[in-house]
Amino acid sequence: MTGDPLPSSTREEGPAPAGARRLYPLLRRRRVPLAIAALLLSLLGIAIYASIEYGRPGPWAKTQTQAPVTVQAPPPPQFTEVVGAIAPKQTITQALEEKGLPGTLINRIVDSARPVYDLAKVNANRRFWIYYAEDGRFRDFRYAVDDERYLTVYHDLASDSLVPVLKNYPFDKRVETVSAVIEDSLVSSVMSIGEKDQLALDLADIFGSDIDFYTDIQNGDSYRVLIEKKYLDGQFVKYGVILAAAFTNQQKTLTGILFEDENGKPAYYAPDGKALKKSFLKSPLKFSARITSRFSGARLHPILRTVRPHLGVDYAAPLGSPVQSVGAGVVKSAGSNGASGKMVRIHHAGGYESMYLHLSRIRVKAGARVSQGDIIGYVGSSGLSTGPHLDFRVAKNGRAVNPTKVIFPPGAPVAPDRLNQFAAVRDALMAQLNAE
Repeated sequence: MTGDPLPSSTREEGPAPAGARRLYPLLRRRRVPLAIAALLLSLLGIAIYASIEYGRPGPWAKTQTQAPVTVQAPPPPQFTEVVGAIAPKQTITQALEEKGLPGTLINRIVDSARPVYDLAKVNANRRFWIYYAEDGRFRDFRYAVDDERYLTVYHDLASDSLVPVLKNYPFDKRVETVSAVIEDSLVSSVMSIGEKDQLALDLADIFGSDIDFYTDIQNGDSYRVLIEKKYLDGQFVKYGVILAAAFTNQQKTLTGILFEDENGKPAYYAPDGKALKKSFLKSPLKFSARITSRFSGARLHPILRTVRPHLGVDYAAPLGSPVQSVGAGVVKSAGSNGASGKMVRIHHAGGYESMYLHLSRIRVKAGARVSQGDIIGYVGSSGLSTGPHLDFRVAKNGRAVNPTKVIFPPGAPVAPDRLNQFAAVRDALMAQLNAE
């Protein structure tokens, strides 16, 4: 045999690893002692094993990932609420003192609020709220200014000052449809379906130029209303505007569509664009009342027992019922007038005058300008009268006319250049009104 054979023990083993085979020539050439060669082979094996075994991601690579850190928000501050209401003839100072606020703090609240609201003008029965922080320090005062707004005066901790803000209630506005058939009166019909009497008043305002809600309403009349309702914290609070309404009276249906007039003010129009509101209302009273005496040239006077003209219409109404001006005009006289009792006379355009007799109280003065629907006094029994009622009279050019028969001129219709805009609004609202 030629060459230097490896020991027999080595020859009898299987093939050496590739790395070892590459070392054989090197070992033979440099004649490295056998012990050193074995040591080098061992180190090579360890290196190969380490490169394979530790090059793999072990089980810890999947389970050792760091969980995201969750930062919890601090809990909201807790407040103590104190609720009160302004008593009749009570000042804001008296009301807040009853709830334990010190005088110095009350003065600061009143002074701070003055730029946006004068708390010296609080109204009886209006509610207010006081809020304290967890540590007992004052944080906020709130006062219900009206049905739409409230005043808040809060303690700004950063500047240690009181800041006033006038805010609107965050109403949830919903558009709903309300309908019913009248079996007694408009008011009782509205109440019977769970609505408020304000809805009846609003309907009377819309159709009051064409319907006398005292004398014209009959059983079987009906109405359908598309109205905005305002909710706060899920509870109904008040009505918004009526967007559209249809009223069937004595088998004749009137329809009103809300649209802005030429001055940008809300008004109601028939589907053809004609104004629903005429220059005069048909009745000076809003609520139901029966006619006890009609316009006549020869009536037996209930007290004097003589036959004489009765140049007006008598409405029997509860004492103190509000009386409204049937049209815009100027108050010609207001005061006691003999047998007519306390009376208001109003001059209107077109030569018309309206008179309101036997009032218990008068709210206007001579020379004052009034708008249609303004309250000018209250039903009474002053003068020559047998009981609470309103004697309502109308004259044209100084001559008495029957208030229930006179036809007053209508208001201005939708302008021709706005008819297309009105038609779009009308069609959308009518679709909602008639939707089932």
